[in-house]
Amino acid sequence: MYPFLLPEVFDYTIPMYDLLVLIGIFLMIIYVINRLDRFDGFTKKQTNRIIILIVISLIIALAFSFLLDGIFHSIQEGEWTFGTVSFLGALIGGFTSFLLLMKYFYKDSNKDMKKIANTLITGVVLAHAVGRIGCFCAGCCYGIPTESFLGVLFPHGHAHDAYPGLTVFPTQLFESGFLFVLFFLLNKVSAFKNKELQVYLVGYGVWRFMIEFIRGDERGVFIPLIETEYNVFPTPSQFMSLLMIALGIYLIYQYNQKKKIVS
Repeated sequence: MYPFLLPEVFDYTIPMYDLLVLIGIFLMIIYVINRLDRFDGFTKKQTNRIIILIVISLIIALAFSFLLDGIFHSIQEGEWTFGTVSFLGALIGGFTSFLLLMKYFYKDSNKDMKKIANTLITGVVLAHAVGRIGCFCAGCCYGIPTESFLGVLFPHGHAHDAYPGLTVFPTQLFESGFLFVLFFLLNKVSAFKNKELQVYLVGYGVWRFMIEFIRGDERGVFIPLIETEYNVFPTPSQFMSLLMIALGIYLIYQYNQKKKIVS
């Protein structure tokens, strides 16, 4: 097994992590364009404006992912330190900036934010699923050491640096598989229609909270309560996961209350 693959294109070496993240973003944009045009009732002009705002939000999301992850590492180290990224940080920063951009820079009358949010978050799930395969290739976001048949030996990358010669849980592939299943369910299960954002917040929030227990990489701390051999709990991601779950449950409650009023 050689998870840290580096294909060479025109004498230039492209890291698989970067390549797969870009592929994931590309697939997300294609998915969002197709759904806005064909199913959500937006014109080509309106869709193009929304996509431009999404691209700007992605840039802000990248900066926010560095910032939030850096804050948690700085708390742990006792000094300012940056260098890694956090998906949940990117999600919070990117989605918040998108909502603000839509409020101030999208002036069309067709501005159903619930519909747009449901479409966008489903596309994010697809991009995240592909991106997690890139994490596997780079050996980042790895799990704790294990002697089970599920263990993977990383000959290169961050997992190898942390646990040389040890097999670890391939949490990247576990999460990628979960996200692909979630993407399928959000598209195919009629009960989730018009509630994709709520389902994502609760579903991914629960998943991320649970998988943190077998994550072995160092991601900083927020309020350390329990320290184990490989990690300190609750992790920053678990705090954010609980917030996601609470928000998702609130939005489901709000959605059901409005349905009762209408009916």
